[in-house]
Amino acid sequence: MTEQLAKWVQAYLSDQEALEQAQRIDELRRAFLAHFGELEALRRKEITLLQFKKTLDHKTKSKHRIHGKKTNIWGFSGFSGQMFFNQIYNQAAYADMMVELTNAFLEAVEIPPDHIECESWTQDKLAGFVNVIRQTQKAALEKGYPPQKCASIKFATFFLSFFWGLQDLEHYPIYYKADREALAYFGYDSGGRDKPFDSSAYFRFTRCLQTLRDKSSQLTGKAWSISEVQHFLFYVSHRLGETKAIETADTGNLRESRAAQRLIRLLREHNFIVSYAEEVESIPDDVPEEFRNKVIWRFAGTEGETTCAYVFVWDMPSEYICTVYEENEEGFLRKLYSIEAEDERTFLAKLHAHLLRKGDEWRQYTLGDAAADAYLEREILEEWLDVLHERKQMIIYGPPGTGKTYIAQRLARIMTQSERRICLVQFHPSYTYEEFIEGVRPEVIEDESGTAHMNVTVRPGIFLELCNEALKQENRDCAYTLIIDEMNRANTAKVFGELLYALEYRNSAVPLPYSKSKMVVPDNIYIIGTMNTTDRSLAQLDFALRRRFPAIYVSSCESERVLHKYLEVHHSDMAWVARLVRQVNDRIGNPDFFLGHSYFMNRSLNPQKLRRIWKYEIIPYLEEYFAYEPERVREFELDSLLEGEEDVGGD
Repeated sequence: MTEQLAKWVQAYLSDQEALEQAQRIDELRRAFLAHFGELEALRRKEITLLQFKKTLDHKTKSKHRIHGKKTNIWGFSGFSGQMFFNQIYNQAAYADMMVELTNAFLEAVEIPPDHIECESWTQDKLAGFVNVIRQTQKAALEKGYPPQKCASIKFATFFLSFFWGLQDLEHYPIYYKADREALAYFGYDSGGRDKPFDSSAYFRFTRCLQTLRDKSSQLTGKAWSISEVQHFLFYVSHRLGETKAIETADTGNLRESRAAQRLIRLLREHNFIVSYAEEVESIPDDVPEEFRNKVIWRFAGTEGETTCAYVFVWDMPSEYICTVYEENEEGFLRKLYSIEAEDERTFLAKLHAHLLRKGDEWRQYTLGDAAADAYLEREILEEWLDVLHERKQMIIYGPPGTGKTYIAQRLARIMTQSERRICLVQFHPSYTYEEFIEGVRPEVIEDESGTAHMNVTVRPGIFLELCNEALKQENRDCAYTLIIDEMNRANTAKVFGELLYALEYRNSAVPLPYSKSKMVVPDNIYIIGTMNTTDRSLAQLDFALRRRFPAIYVSSCESERVLHKYLEVHHSDMAWVARLVRQVNDRIGNPDFFLGHSYFMNRSLNPQKLRRIWKYEIIPYLEEYFAYEPERVREFELDSLLEGEEDVGGD
């Protein structure tokens, strides 16, 4: 065993890419932990267990590109992490035992003060937590909860170890399956080969890691940390698994297809190891009807620690026209993209480009990113995000040019972590219920004889389509955000219709007038409206709508601070522009019509460009505002305003 271990240690220390990946993961984990305050917020009862779970889902689901491959730095997304959390939460909610589950969770994840001296306390914590899970499960089943939706307690050990690790990763390593398999390979009895629940298994696991840490330190003459040991074990497990998958991969009835083998190699380049490939006759029912009776190739395998499959639905393989789906561990399909190409080489190049973009979309967009993009304080954005989390919808209002839509887009990116789950619509005076919820649409249909007839069909609107997408089983753990720009420019009471009720009573079915079907607004949909205070006052909105939308005001003071920060970073020689804007706003006097910073957020800003902005944007705006006092516009001529300013160049 020692000789085998020495060989693997040498291979690991010689693999520069593996060492760099381990270092990068540690850096990303430290950055994650520096901003992970939700556990303390849950302990202080500032958030609910549901809010904690959803925030954790978004934060731990993100993947980062390291050496061109998508990497999840925690491995919490999957059956043993997020899905287990969803299952124990759902069964407790069904049994009306949320208080019991919350208390049990907080008790189980708390590390006692004398933990270093007596690490076996984990056995009691695990046993107590599992006992509460069993109680909620029993109560839920007695009320008619489906047995197949109940949580498997074998995942409890990984689940709790994840939260122990977040608090002290060096003393309480996460109970990764890959680590347990590698320990077994080296002859350590960690008790971790997916046995039924055993509360003492984690204690044995940590002891094995400590023994391996000491052994590795002796072999290399350098002190190893538990974190380094876990990176090493993952390296061993991944290499063993990759070799095994490649050697034992069954390409089924596609083994003779050169095109299929090229696809397998390309998928492998993107960290997807194919274990089984076949041409199939049918796939799950959620594939659109137009793809029935097509040629279907299914490549099952693993992507990191995730089991999934890629499904290619071809018009004809020889024509290089197909739609690519991703099938998750539960068998649900998600459409990725459609590809049309003239030849195989072009097809593979397009697929390669799509796979690269698929990896990029998993990069986590954080509050820090949003604060840097919008030049706002992180604390302000965090407070607004909390409002959105709690109420599910809100309005951002303020004067023109204060970045309301931009802020809404940044908040939406944090919520969804995916551009494809963000929908933006702009209201206008003629915008209707039929466009937003559902309505009738005329269409021309030809019969068998070629005669054209006018027909009327019911079509879902933008918001109803978004709800239907968010309601799909495979999307229930994903956040969707609708941004309604210029929300107060439409007759909101008419446009929203039944939505006024559905927004307040999420997951309740509301009948629709045209289709006679029912609309459900799920709790994973968030709505952000924006309003210009110059167009129409917030007070003029339908009161029933206002009550459902908390309002966030972007003040002129905040806007001026944003402009000052922006100029300091990009145009320090023009910092005086911020003072100029403040001077103008003081003269305008009405906060609803103050100048916002967006007018001047221009990377090529210089004195000449400022004059053009002033002449063609600011002055016309002020002429409209002072329509009944035209003589006042002269006060805002740029030359007169700049008389007291220094360091102003250009004419």
